[in-house]
Amino acid sequence: MILDQDRVSDITRGNSKLLVSISQLFINELPDMISDIESAYQQADRKALVSAVHRLKSASGNFVTSDYYQEFSHLESSAAENKSPVVPLGDWSTDWNTAKVKLDTLIVELTEMAGI
Repeated sequence: MILDQDRVSDITRGNSKLLVSISQLFINELPDMISDIESAYQQADRKALVSAVHRLKSASGNFVTSDYYQEFSHLESSAAENKSPVVPLGDWSTDWNTAKVKLDTLIVELTEMAGI
């Protein structure tokens, strides 16, 4: 499970309209967030990559388990050039593809919980 149902319930305080609203907003924004990450990766623009991953990490933080959130934290820090050792972007891409696959599971779990 990728979705932290307890966290989502705490954030929405059981308000089903709020749950639907924030879920739909995340789902609608997700393709752009993924596109921004992949564009920055293709351009080997580490600064833009860090920023794009941070945006997705922040947005998903409202919904995901701590372990999955940590995957995004790792992606964010490993995308930076100023971290030692510098992670080659090819290795970074492997981690990204693993994390990205789980986004599909998150969408399924979130739409089921929100009833959308």
